[in-house]
Amino acid sequence: MPAVSAMRRKNAITKSQEMAECRRGAARGAVCGLRRTDPGMSDSLPRIAVLGSFMQACCWRVDRLPRPGETLRAGDFSAEPAGKGLSVAVGCHRLGAAVDLVMAIGNDAPAGTLLEWLRREGLHARHIHRCAMPSGHGAGFIDAAGENQIVVHGGANAALSPREVARAAPDIAAAALLYAQLEIPLAAVQAGLALARSRGVPTVLNPSPWQTLPEEMLDCADVLVVNESEAQALLEDALSGEKEARPRRIVSALPALWRRWRGNWLVATLGAQGSMACHRDGTIHVAPAFPADPLKTLGAGDAFSAGLCWGLARGEDMAAALRAGNACGALSISRPGILAALPGRQELEALLRPAA
Repeated sequence: MPAVSAMRRKNAITKSQEMAECRRGAARGAVCGLRRTDPGMSDSLPRIAVLGSFMQACCWRVDRLPRPGETLRAGDFSAEPAGKGLSVAVGCHRLGAAVDLVMAIGNDAPAGTLLEWLRREGLHARHIHRCAMPSGHGAGFIDAAGENQIVVHGGANAALSPREVARAAPDIAAAALLYAQLEIPLAAVQAGLALARSRGVPTVLNPSPWQTLPEEMLDCADVLVVNESEAQALLEDALSGEKEARPRRIVSALPALWRRWRGNWLVATLGAQGSMACHRDGTIHVAPAFPADPLKTLGAGDAFSAGLCWGLARGEDMAAALRAGNACGALSISRPGILAALPGRQELEALLRPAA
């Protein structure tokens, strides 16, 4: 009987490894520009690893943004967990992905509140490192049109090191996709991207807040996701002129990018114009934005990234992943809050479903 039990365990492990490899293969096919070949993959549970960041977000709603030296009365105030990596992790989880979140937080009240919130949400915390530094905080002003100004202090996010990333190596290696952003030290980002690359796991990097990217980091990123200001910095192009002309300006600046970056896709979010994705083989997808009545723009980019990663991790082609990202962004800006505004899978599928 022990031998039979051992064989069953071995078969279960082998089956799990086969499914993980299947999901990685589907995601890599999507990232490399190929269509999904397994029609059943869309019904499986994708696993996504996220190099995360936590900011306790304090948001004030005002009629207009303050001028230098000016004091305004706010019409509303909220404080809630946020952060680029955290928002993407929660967004992917809400859509049905199994998420491994690698992150550093403080040993303070906001961190304790976050851990309890994650427990209720159903996200595990085995790769969340606690340290003596204060947790990250952010302050945001949101005006009546939904535009915002934000200031952040990284705090404990600076404590995420390559060592903590290495501890998560088994889960990163088992993921269909790794997502990273730059609210954490570049050394940790590089360690995670390099680890994923060495295990054949596709990588998605959102270089935000913008920093000049080291060449070795660029070389480990399969997909770059940028907004318009980040696209200007990355492409070294002002993207001046009418907003409608910016997609063409981005395309015209791509040859120089492909010469210094070996990745596959540049994805750009374009606000009310939607988003676009450009492959190094010349393939271009443009996805229009979904209609929305925005309460805010804060968090739209992270909601987009969650939808995009969810689609790619399932093996959807880039065009479908863009639509999922746009839909998540539209849903998130139409409701209050940051994490609370992230949609679930049923909401997303309802918006993506063609009208009868």
